[in-house]
Amino acid sequence: MITVEVRDSLGADEAAELVAMFAEAADYDAEAGFSTAALAEPDAAEENLIVVQAIARLNPGLHGSTATPIVAFLRLDIDRAGGAEAQLLVHREYRSLGVGTLVVELLAQRPGPGFAGTGAVRIACWARGAHPAAERMAQRLGAEVERSRWLLLRGPESIYVDPEDSAAVRAARRDGYVHEHTDVCYVWRVPSEPGRRRR
Repeated sequence: MITVEVRDSLGADEAAELVAMFAEAADYDAEAGFSTAALAEPDAAEENLIVVQAIARLNPGLHGSTATPIVAFLRLDIDRAGGAEAQLLVHREYRSLGVGTLVVELLAQRPGPGFAGTGAVRIACWARGAHPAAERMAQRLGAEVERSRWLLLRGPESIYVDPEDSAAVRAARRDGYVHEHTDVCYVWRVPSEPGRRRR
């Protein structure tokens, strides 16, 4: 169904296609009441991070089409200790089909230490607006909720608050901020053996 390729850097055409995909997803998610994600920019000042990007494209020939659109994008920012921050976006037309999980499973088959040979052993990823598709994927992978945060709005202004910090929540509400949605951070500990999940 899809082909996944790892990129050290993105070409101009591929970057433009991704920007368009993120913009379309942002509009779609905002309309559905979820927060939106933006394509992360490389941080040239951060020398201790290894950045791995993977592009998933639809294989040609599906339903007779020769088009090979990008259906998912995964970015990992990995530190030297093997901790990673992940950003995963699935094209809005290909969601709830298992594409995100398939991308992870295909990359996990790559040889080398850690996830996909990157050295990453602990991967954290924020689900914007506690998205149900992200929750289903986390359950399939055996990822656990590490923490959550509330997005609070006051007109065009927004702030994030730890829901466990009752003093901060009360102060924000006193200042006129209202709870918009909850973001959830999932953490996946990479199995030490391919195909096995840690319990």
